[in-house]
Amino acid sequence: MQPKDPTMKKVTCITLLLILFSVAGCSSTSEPTLSLEQATGTAIVSRKFTEAAAATLFPTTSFPTEVYPTLDWMGWTPSPGEITAGDSGKVFDFVLTSRFSIILRESDYPVANMGSNCVPDLVLGRISNVEPAPPDYYVFRYEGVGIGQCIIQNGSFEVTINIIDQN
Repeated sequence: MQPKDPTMKKVTCITLLLILFSVAGCSSTSEPTLSLEQATGTAIVSRKFTEAAAATLFPTTSFPTEVYPTLDWMGWTPSPGEITAGDSGKVFDFVLTSRFSIILRESDYPVANMGSNCVPDLVLGRISNVEPAPPDYYVFRYEGVGIGQCIIQNGSFEVTINIIDQN
């Protein structure tokens, strides 16, 4: 049954639209929102589930712990090319590109007092990747990078290093 009056048609259409909107959930009332604590809690739980899922999908592989030998310094003696406090006053000749180390006890010869005087200036180059020293000692490692002479001093310790040509 259709209404014949055009006004009745409009009222019927509007009524049907209002019923349709209310059934579809298009009401003018606002939806409830989460409190700050609820939103934070939800985010934390979501992150934990995401981390758990990732850990299941990509498990970590544990590697065995490597055991390195510990150095026993009790019977330590300097190697060839290592200069110690007992060598003070000596003169050493090294050919160009030779490497040598100076190993001194920190309490007797503080590292801050180590100095050198070279002629010309570019005779020795410092090497940073040095072997470990015994406890309470330090190591300075050098390479001959130019022909000349250096006097290396630290307090009463002094050695003369000559870098010579191989000929």
